Amino acid sequence: MRILFDDALDLVRFRVRPLQYYQYSFWQPALLLTALGIIASAGAEGLGDNVQGRVAFFLLFTWLETLLFTQFMGLWLRLGKWKPSGSLFGLVVAANGLQIIEPLTSWLPDDAALAGAFALSLLTIMVLVHALATVSGVSRKRILLGVLLFSPLAMLLMGSTLSLAASLDWVKVPEELGIELQQPAQGASDGGDASAV
Repeated sequence: MRILFDDALDLVRFRVRPLQYYQYSFWQPALLLTALGIIASAGAEGLGDNVQGRVAFFLLFTWLETLLFTQFMGLWLRLGKWKPSGSLFGLVVAANGLQIIEPLTSWLPDDAALAGAFALSLLTIMVLVHALATVSGVSRKRILLGVLLFSPLAMLLMGSTLSLAASLDWVKVPEELGIELQQPAQGASDGGDASAV
């Protein structure tokens, strides 16, 4: 496990090895990914007091998002003429390892915490794009475009996972999110009433 953490630190320093190097035993990236999900749940008090439910939601979302991203980027890179020499899963998890320090941003004042979380997200994307470009030989612009194209899928996954978690009483959806989710439905019913008149 220490090797995976050392590799994550190397990736933050933009030191990338060939893809074959990141073919870990499955339990190692699985453990780190699970830790990232649990850590993410710690800063989500706005989703209710059900701690186990919040953890379950973030674990589910973190795993699904990572697996979907790995498959999406694998396909995207193959369309860019990359010939796979191994799975991207271990590399993707290691490149996201920086997110383990995300809870430290909560120690900062509100505005600084938001800026810190944003900067951490940007750095994670830079690390991920650089790592994928290095192991695949595909241009950074194409990989960044792939990351941007994946964003709507990630948002859709977040919404559907949040809805599932709310239906299972794992989390409580904040009012501002609930209002946004209900508006399209209300608009549709209003439109139906108007057409009926």
